[in-house]
Amino acid sequence: MIRKFIIIISAAFISSLTGCVKETYDMNKLSKKAHLSPTFGVSAVQGDISLSDLIDQNDTVVFDENNFIKIIFKEDSVINFTLDDYYDLSDMVSFNQSYTIGEMSLAPFTGTIDFSLDDISQHFEASLRSQFVALDGTTGDFPSFPSTDMGETMYSLFTNFENAEFSQGALDIFVTNNLTAPLYGVSVTLFNAAGHVQIGNEAVISAIDAGETGTASIDLANMTLSNSIIAAVVINGSPGATNVPIDLSNDNIDITVAGRDLLVRSGRVVLPTQTISTLDDHDTVSFDPGTDVEIELIKMNTGDLTYTIHNGTPLSSDISLTLPTAKTGVIPISVALTVDPDVTLNGTLPVDNSLIDLGSITSQPYNLMPVDYSIDVSSGGTLIDFDSSDEISLEFSLTDPDFDYVKGYFGEENETIDPDTLDLDIKDVLDHITGTMLLSSPSIKLNYFNSFAIPIEVNLQATGFKGSETVDLNMDSNPFPLSYPAAPEERDKEDIFVVDKINSSLPELVSMPPEKVSFSGSVAMNPDGNDGTRDNYIFGDSRFLGNLEIEVPMEFRINNLQFADTVDNFLKNDDPDEDSPLNWEDFDFLKIKISASNGFPVGVSLSLSLYDSGTNSIKNKIDADKILEPAPVDGNGRVTEPVDYETSIEITKEFWQSIDKADRIIFTFTVVTTNNGSEDVKIYSDYKIDFKASIILKPDLQFDM
Repeated sequence: MIRKFIIIISAAFISSLTGCVKETYDMNKLSKKAHLSPTFGVSAVQGDISLSDLIDQNDTVVFDENNFIKIIFKEDSVINFTLDDYYDLSDMVSFNQSYTIGEMSLAPFTGTIDFSLDDISQHFEASLRSQFVALDGTTGDFPSFPSTDMGETMYSLFTNFENAEFSQGALDIFVTNNLTAPLYGVSVTLFNAAGHVQIGNEAVISAIDAGETGTASIDLANMTLSNSIIAAVVINGSPGATNVPIDLSNDNIDITVAGRDLLVRSGRVVLPTQTISTLDDHDTVSFDPGTDVEIELIKMNTGDLTYTIHNGTPLSSDISLTLPTAKTGVIPISVALTVDPDVTLNGTLPVDNSLIDLGSITSQPYNLMPVDYSIDVSSGGTLIDFDSSDEISLEFSLTDPDFDYVKGYFGEENETIDPDTLDLDIKDVLDHITGTMLLSSPSIKLNYFNSFAIPIEVNLQATGFKGSETVDLNMDSNPFPLSYPAAPEERDKEDIFVVDKINSSLPELVSMPPEKVSFSGSVAMNPDGNDGTRDNYIFGDSRFLGNLEIEVPMEFRINNLQFADTVDNFLKNDDPDEDSPLNWEDFDFLKIKISASNGFPVGVSLSLSLYDSGTNSIKNKIDADKILEPAPVDGNGRVTEPVDYETSIEITKEFWQSIDKADRIIFTFTVVTTNNGSEDVKIYSDYKIDFKASIILKPDLQFDM
């Protein structure tokens, strides 16, 4: 954009010198009043020319309501940036999280074995056994008996597991004395049937009164159980009892084992429906909008949060997801899904018309969206091969969203405009120009439309070079800020930034005029850095559109600006053997007399030099110091009245006699504005010149008598 500024400035200068004047004017607009002297054959021409005869109004040359002339260059869309040119917010969500299901609860299980008094007495000596048989069904004294080893007895199979490794749990042993005599105690040792592996330590239960229950527990942490358990039972004897009923069949000892508080690490088990307890039910989705970009709030038009859920477990999983700070109205966005065992489920969660708050987490109040979730699993009443290291994974992505707006901090970006030099390629033209000219009021206008609510400052330096002479742009407001909308109430901002004589040395730089222009600069976004407010806004249709307008009002001052050009001597007689059609020896002199009423604030002088390139010398010269005198102007630079002026150009014999001595002719035009270029003048389309040109001949005729 800066390079275009410089190019167009230069184009404006060149066009102001050459592009607005026609190469010829229509001679039909002249009066064509002529006078032919029958005596000397003298002719005259007179007429009037207004500036509107020479210049056509168009898109570049503009006449205002007062006929003041301005040259205006316009270029649309010199800057045209959209959201995608600044930021890529199309794929800033990439969430991939795996959740290990961990140890799961196993439903309690129980098993009971019992030993009747008849079973117990069969392990006594024969005489003692005979006593109990004799007392069966009577009331009498219950005989004492010694410690009795009941051997090993298998519990019935447990139905909710085949084998299970526990990370937590207890196996309680309940011994109920349903005999009518107390017991000294019972010792129970448990074994897995497979491999006859002992389960924990021997459980020793002290004295148990008749009708009472004694208990002991085995810690199951880091232990493995099978569903087939053997109990090795030793009854530590009884002191007997007096006058009690004795029934061999109905009197017994019950030994119950019961698993409780069970967490399974692995195994082949039946798991009831339960919520995964090892998870905290909270997570965060990170947004990655770019380096140093901090997003606090997103207002969506349309979009989908795409998810992929992989259930890498043999459990059926019911998954509930809630985005507590992503709301449609006041209702958080949520979804509930069932994912079968070993299945990957893909889907979308619409976030249309939602407001997503990414600033609710105190430790980092930006770029984070909380997610609440719960995962309920179940084996569906069947045995499964379970492992606590199995995982359920969840992926989120938000692709190609349609934003209403995004609020946050979009980084402190600095872009350098690398130094460069633009060669205007007009050195040859400038070599033929001397003197000074000042275009008084050129301006560069950047008309821009901005819907990025982000502070931006532009720093611009430019220097014009003409030989050893330099002129800097010297902008007062450098760096200069660009206007932006007061979001969210204001969505866009239209403004104009002007570079002119008030805030820069643009007139001096343009009027130099430069052979080359060097430029450099920088653009800073959020130049004051991040103060934590995160109050930048961008909208889904944000754009920055800039149109450039270069205006060069025809208001200037000229002090002896000279245009010189050298051409071949077209007056020279190239064939010396051939007589010239005119014999200038017959004339003392020839004058061109010019009378003019000049309505322009510009005066013109002309010189014509006969130049011999072989000797680098001027052979003769004609000077018309003032062909036109500039008209006076008022305080606003407008002509108050035409100036009447009369001058003559004399072509002498000496000039014509020198024509054949020169091979080149140098034309030098000198231009000056009113008061020798000391004040600004303005050019209006209704300016005109009334003029009359006459040829005066003085013959020098010789007659032979």
